[in-house]
Amino acid sequence: MLAALALLLRHGEGTPGAGGVAAVALLLAQAVPLAWRRSRPWPVLAVVAAAYVAYELVDPLVDFKDGVCILFAGYAVARYARPPASAAAAGVVAAAVLAPEFAGPWLSLPSPREPVVAPTGVALVVALSAGVWWLGASRRHIHADAARLRELAGRLRAEQEVSARRAVLAERARIARDLHDLVAHHVSAIAMQARVTAEVLDDNPRLADRGVAAIGRAADTALAEMRRLLGLLTDDRDGPDPAPEPSLRHLDRLAATARAAGCRVTADADPVDGVPPAVQVSAYRVVQEALTNVLRHAGATDVRIVLRRDGGRLAVTVGNGPPAPAHTPLAGSGLGLVGMRERVALFGGVLRAGPVEGGGWRVEALFPFSDPSCGDPGPAEDAAAGPASSGDAAAAGGLPPGGDAAAAVPRGPA
Repeated sequence: MLAALALLLRHGEGTPGAGGVAAVALLLAQAVPLAWRRSRPWPVLAVVAAAYVAYELVDPLVDFKDGVCILFAGYAVARYARPPASAAAAGVVAAAVLAPEFAGPWLSLPSPREPVVAPTGVALVVALSAGVWWLGASRRHIHADAARLRELAGRLRAEQEVSARRAVLAERARIARDLHDLVAHHVSAIAMQARVTAEVLDDNPRLADRGVAAIGRAADTALAEMRRLLGLLTDDRDGPDPAPEPSLRHLDRLAATARAAGCRVTADADPVDGVPPAVQVSAYRVVQEALTNVLRHAGATDVRIVLRRDGGRLAVTVGNGPPAPAHTPLAGSGLGLVGMRERVALFGGVLRAGPVEGGGWRVEALFPFSDPSCGDPGPAEDAAAGPASSGDAAAAGGLPPGGDAAAAVPRGPA
């Protein structure tokens, strides 16, 4: 098609001049290599340029319209070849177009060619060659930018998928911790109450009835908590909002459950106004798991809960006395203290858990919540090396009866 176009532009509806069949063959030699212009732009330009020069020498007419094929070849180099070498394509095109015009008179070719091409013609050829190169280079830059944008979009999609996956895993871990805490707490309380009820069933039916009622309340509470957690997993946007997360204002519920299981619970708490809700939820869960371990491993014993707030830090301590006589510890999963450490670590805090003098056990958690640089968190800092690392199966004690849990809580920067 390009060869036919060149012939039409050169000769109109007439026949080729001197050169005849050779001119047609050289036109085809310019057009056919363009099929490989994308994969081999430089070799194609070299072949087309040589064929163009030969064609102009064989069939010399002073007309630049014959350069259709060589312009396509120059554009292909600018578009598909690597820069900066592709900039030479403009020079090759201009040289190939002008070479026959300057070389014809020196070769004594019989033609109507002028002795030397006019300066305006040279300027036109140079401008046209530069324009073709600029057009090809612009297209190359546009396609390169588009490829980079596609690559960037792919990376962003991959990062979003990874972030979404991490968020899903983090949410699963959070739900697993919550399920473990609430189920273990209430089931441990139910188990303790069932044991006590069985022991007094024959001698004190009225006390046994109260124990059965306490078991029912604990079961109802556990079911309500589980429904709340399951409600968070549903996507019913038009339905009612799920029940709010528990907070430190609900510690009386935990204390009541422990008392119903036979523990003697005392609490000493500073006001928690201003403590972020997320910190309150995690602190509540720490107290819940600590009480669960008391019921599981120490039974009906003395328990003291202490909350201390000092600026941007919240310190939580749960201590208990030695195990109750004849108490048989319940088997634990070993995940309780792990979950507590994870909860505290989410806020940059530390957890310390271990035995104390007198056969008891103490759990201390420190939550920084407004000023991460508030100072050394105090004695809880060596929690990672504490005896609690063996898991909650060791949690068979706490503070001695009448012990002051507040003494272990940092009241200010160290």
